Amino acid sequence: MQSPFLFGKTVSVNGFTNRTQDIIRLKANFLNKINSIIISPRRWGKSSLVKKVAEEIKTRQVKVVMIDMLRIRNEEDFYKAYASAVIKTTSGKINEWVETGKQFLKNIAPKISIGTDPMQDIEISFDWKSVEKNYREILNLPEKIAAAKGISIIVCLDEFQNLATFKEPELFQKRLRSEWQHHQLVTYCLYGSQQHMMTELFVKQSKAFYKFGEIIYLQKISRTNWIKYITEQFAITKKSITEQFANEIASTVKDHSYYVQQLSHLVWLQAEKKVTKNNITEAIDNLLEQNAMLYMRDTENLTTPQFNFLKALADGITTQLSSKNIIDKYQLGTSANVLKIKKALVQKELIEEGVGKVEFLDPCYELWFIKNMQV
Repeated sequence: MQSPFLFGKTVSVNGFTNRTQDIIRLKANFLNKINSIIISPRRWGKSSLVKKVAEEIKTRQVKVVMIDMLRIRNEEDFYKAYASAVIKTTSGKINEWVETGKQFLKNIAPKISIGTDPMQDIEISFDWKSVEKNYREILNLPEKIAAAKGISIIVCLDEFQNLATFKEPELFQKRLRSEWQHHQLVTYCLYGSQQHMMTELFVKQSKAFYKFGEIIYLQKISRTNWIKYITEQFAITKKSITEQFANEIASTVKDHSYYVQQLSHLVWLQAEKKVTKNNITEAIDNLLEQNAMLYMRDTENLTTPQFNFLKALADGITTQLSSKNIIDKYQLGTSANVLKIKKALVQKELIEEGVGKVEFLDPCYELWFIKNMQV
């Protein structure tokens, strides 16, 4: 029987749980043409949330363009991917794709090629020199198409923070903002998982995308909802788990969406008909073993003060890390050095700073670190 728990990809309708208020909020933004910026750690369900809302609102009059920027490495690749996705989403037939490109990208003269699957494979290439002179044509492409066809368009860009790695990123961001801020028929949803980079892009007043839209800091799914979801999913597959064990699964990984799904899956594989304590123990060991190589690599790349800082967190010290007794006990140097350590570990995506406290970003790494790195 197939496992009812899904991780590592955007979840299906059946695998989606809760997010009721997030769905209502994002849907309202889309329908009212309010730009949205979604920020949360990796694997909290941003992509699944956007995909679900997109499926619910798209019609003949509302088109949703989905672009993953994870593999886009430079400005030229962005323009290609952007134009291809916009044309493909807003044009129903192959000949319409070609005509749309010719009609709205007149000064660039794009070359449009169709792959082996004519309904999926469309690639647009440009002469880069003409794009450099006329990049505005591409950035304004969805707005022009929307006006011509009497539709509205929502452009969703996943892993948006990747544009910060482009050559001359500040200039590129200014180009995007200067065109997109005037669009009336196109709404933008920009989301990413590298919190410190996303926050810097949209919260700093000096950045081009400051005040570009509503910032949504995605929160964890509640423990109550996880318990209900886990028990129901087990029941669907004719297996049973108590609410107590479902709570243990969610609490072990601190309600982290990806890990709740993964640990539940491992427990489901272990259990025959009814979940036992031993099933959960073995599943946790399996989960940590699967990630051990990654966690060891991350740990080996730490400086001694950074490692000692994580030891303090593993000991349950999440506040007053700059106090003299903590600095002396864990050999952190000075209070100024503690700030440098925190900044470095945030950039390494190993910790996160909340209101008044610091925590491990990855709950499974915390479990592994406590088990293997504590003396």
